[in-house]
Amino acid sequence: MKKTFLYCSFILAASVYSLPSFSSEQCQENFTSTGSLFKGKTFKTWAEVDGVDSAEAYKKIYLHVMQDGWKINSSDKDLGVISAGTEVSYGGGKSAPFSITVERAGESKTKVSLTFVTSGGVAASDKDVIKSFCGTIASAN
Repeated sequence: MKKTFLYCSFILAASVYSLPSFSSEQCQENFTSTGSLFKGKTFKTWAEVDGVDSAEAYKKIYLHVMQDGWKINSSDKDLGVISAGTEVSYGGGKSAPFSITVERAGESKTKVSLTFVTSGGVAASDKDVIKSFCGTIASAN
């Protein structure tokens, strides 16, 4: 019984160790917000996801962005780029662009970088953008 328990514990520990991982702290620490409500704002962040291939991460992020309601304007799988956007409510035709890059960052790491831009008069809170950004990066797992 002890041998079986130890063996199962070892297998479980080994499988957990090899799972892809993502640190939401890294996403939050790298977050920047510049500009103002009147001039427009630019939000950015990046984080690395361990244990996931960049091609697989790209595919998962692409699906997440579509399912999250963004309109994909263009994408390039080979370059790891996704350009999306959303129309702004009461914006008189304004849109808010959302750009994502997914690139290999080492042997088994993928770097995901995000940029979201609002034009003057369009409000977006840092808290909501961070939540969306970190959720998008986490979808690579």
